[in-house]
Amino acid sequence: MLTPATIQPLKNYRILDLSRIWAGPYCTKLMADLGAEVVKLESLSVYDSHRGPVSPARGIAAYPDGEPGEEPWNRNGWFNCLHLSKYGITLELTNDAGRRVFEQLVSISDVLIENFRQGSLERLGYDYAALRRCRPDLIYVSMPAFGNTGPWKSYLGYGIGQEQLSGMAHLTGYPGDGPMKSGINHGDPITGSHAAGLLLAALRHRRRTGEGMYLDVSQQESSVALMGGEVLAYQMTGQEPERTGNRSRWYAPANSYPCAGEDRWITIAATNENQWAALAALIESDGDAPELTDDARFATAEARLAHQDELDAIIADWTRGQDAFELAGRLQSAGVPAGPVLRGPDLLENPHYQERGTFLTVDHPQVGPRQYPGLPWKMTATPGEVRSPAPTLGQHNREVYGSLLGLSGAEIDALESGGVIGTRPTGSRII
Repeated sequence: MLTPATIQPLKNYRILDLSRIWAGPYCTKLMADLGAEVVKLESLSVYDSHRGPVSPARGIAAYPDGEPGEEPWNRNGWFNCLHLSKYGITLELTNDAGRRVFEQLVSISDVLIENFRQGSLERLGYDYAALRRCRPDLIYVSMPAFGNTGPWKSYLGYGIGQEQLSGMAHLTGYPGDGPMKSGINHGDPITGSHAAGLLLAALRHRRRTGEGMYLDVSQQESSVALMGGEVLAYQMTGQEPERTGNRSRWYAPANSYPCAGEDRWITIAATNENQWAALAALIESDGDAPELTDDARFATAEARLAHQDELDAIIADWTRGQDAFELAGRLQSAGVPAGPVLRGPDLLENPHYQERGTFLTVDHPQVGPRQYPGLPWKMTATPGEVRSPAPTLGQHNREVYGSLLGLSGAEIDALESGGVIGTRPTGSRII
């Protein structure tokens, strides 16, 4: 191990991480949070796309204060969030020297993970059988968009398209409008979470049997797996669910409503008669709808569902001039489920998240101290920790190749002078 680790449940495992963008790196982030030694391997010509382009425009929010800086590939917030506690190396696999070093890395790694287009490593001569010759008990996690079998296996895909092909986008949107993306590439973190769970199971299996394993994780099928309820409902009723926006199919009111200020909202739901009565009483006490509790349109759950448009209009008129946080407090005190819709600064300033340490300040050598999401769990015996900022490109080349592989300084210099490793991109674009 490169550095000693304490109270880390996965401290004795090393992961050689060839994955890029989000799904694979999120899996290895979770493993690094648990103490695994994750060595992220990138090519100088085609490095991780989340580092951004070599020459980005100014003003892009992913860079601190919108400034890409002299080495923008080391300053992108997307990358730096997903690669905390990892080691970063570079290596070219298209020449013999790079291949020899790669095979040495595989031989000392417990896990190899990649989310390339299906067959990319195979075309370089590294299918699972070849990799097992380097490490017989290797666990190989392969995460192509559509899996390693089937008629779609060779297609290239990203999270931006997975919601559409999984059926998720068909459910997301407003009544009468077309499908809508969720606002985030949902399939990526879901697949990363699935892969992390599978990897833990594979490590447990290897500890018991000494056997490695090949894990074929389809990013697309991870998205499909979220659609179980809707698929089952269609099989039982023959009817496809309608888009509901922020509303509920079972009770009303349930929606997001405008509040005072620019783009400020509150979400309110009344799931039973007691909650509805409490909400109506608050609205009436403010004088906004004095006859609300006696209105036949809202007397029952069924009636409220049938008259959601009128009800939402009344509630929106009431919320529009009020502070979202203060109003949420009033509603919660009255027993009505409600919460302000939080924006980025709200998350960082939220006292609940602050007390639980949800966001951690990490000092990056080219970005400075910034707040990042920490560990999304609390464990008493093996809590895990964020141990270091995300690596700059090739930051740990000498440490890994020297300390782990035992290469001499002269050998590392030769790799660098030959363009096999380095710390600056050699291409003008990334894919």
